[in-house]
Amino acid sequence: MSTCIKAGILGGIVLFIWSAVSWMALPWHEQTIHSFKDGQAVVNTMMANVSKSGIYFFPSIHPETTDSGLEIKQPPAASQAQEPMVFASIHLEGMQPMWLSMIIALAYSIVAACFVAWMLSKTAGLNYIGRVAFVVSFALAAALITSLAGWNWLRFDIQYTLVMIADMLIGWFLAGLVMAKVCKR
Repeated sequence: MSTCIKAGILGGIVLFIWSAVSWMALPWHEQTIHSFKDGQAVVNTMMANVSKSGIYFFPSIHPETTDSGLEIKQPPAASQAQEPMVFASIHLEGMQPMWLSMIIALAYSIVAACFVAWMLSKTAGLNYIGRVAFVVSFALAAALITSLAGWNWLRFDIQYTLVMIADMLIGWFLAGLVMAKVCKR
C-alpha cells in the first residue's frame, strides 16, 4: 500500500505540473475559450437576472409538474431550438485566490493518482509499458466520459472538447510514466 501512496503522490505532482504548463504556458486552452464583446454588459445583465451563485442554463430546463405531482422534463419547444443555448457557472462572490485553487488542484490530483495507483497495483503480468498503457487507458475512459458528455449535452465546442481530452491524456501519460515505475505488482 505504501508504494501505491508513493506512486499516487508522485503521479499527482506530475499531473499538477503538467496542468500548470498546459494552462499557463501553452496557447491551446486560451484558443478555445472566448471573451464577450462587451463583458460589462454581460455582467450587468447577469446581475439583473440571477439571485444566487450556481449553474444556469438557457433555455430553461425546469420540469413541469403534472396534476399527479410528477415532474416531467420537456424537450425544448421549436422556438427554443432556434434560440442560443447558454450554460454558465456563475459565482457572485468572484474568483477564489489562485493559490487556493492551486492547492485544491494539487490535492485532487494526488487523490486521483493514488486511486489509479491502487488499481494499477491490482494488475498482474504487465511490464512497464503495459502499466503505462493501463494508466493511459484509464485516462482515455475518463476523458471520453467527461468531455464527450459536455460536448453532447451542453454543446461544448469540439475544439475545446478535443483539447480537454488531449490535455488529460498527456497529463496521465506523464504521470503514468512515473507511477508505472514506482507501482509494480
